[in-house]
Amino acid sequence: MAGFLIGRCRNCGAPLSYFARACPSCRAPNLPNAVATVAVLLALVVGGALIALGWLAFRDNGSTQHPGQSASTSTGPAADAASDYGWIVQAMAECDEEAKRKTDTLHFLIVPVTPTGRSLPGWSTDPIGNVGDVAVLLSSSDTMIGLRNQAFALYRKPLALAVSDPSTNTVWKWKPAVGVTALNSREIDAGSLKLGFEIPDLAKEMQWGPTIDLRKGTCYWINPLVRAADRTG
Repeated sequence: MAGFLIGRCRNCGAPLSYFARACPSCRAPNLPNAVATVAVLLALVVGGALIALGWLAFRDNGSTQHPGQSASTSTGPAADAASDYGWIVQAMAECDEEAKRKTDTLHFLIVPVTPTGRSLPGWSTDPIGNVGDVAVLLSSSDTMIGLRNQAFALYRKPLALAVSDPSTNTVWKWKPAVGVTALNSREIDAGSLKLGFEIPDLAKEMQWGPTIDLRKGTCYWINPLVRAADRTG
């Protein structure tokens, strides 16, 4: 009889289900982990796809510093409309694993999207917060559902992530990048950071968003929904 996927405890090495909250041998916490994270995101994406299929069936019937950093960028498959964006979910899991291995480094995965104008009846986003007046931050589940059902497309113009330490007002900014981007830095040591984006196509100044609390061993998935630029005139 098939059971839950079995891995090993990161603390004591005992056999352990990926979905167990804690190791029964040493009581070390087991969640979150990459396997459980990917499973949850895939379930949410499938749920969004079922919403879309149901709708289609209904319709048919009727002070700035540059941190020491490394960065990698990927726009994914050329034909996004034909992609299930599983490569983004995989990038999230890999960023999580990298963050757990390198706890002295701050890790971000930036997944910028923009609306396509396609509606998805029965579904709406629940934004985490505003980024100035040019974008909002979304959860990873909303981002993946929107991409998978073509309500969103990847934002394919340059933008730059910035973070500010609220206690010192020190600002760090990465170089502009296009597409899904992994960023990290070993220079930033703060308990919380305010998030901001430089989006030249929409604003001349830095656009600031919410403040997040930091934890070691965590990859921060940042998903800005960038509003479409006005094309009048």
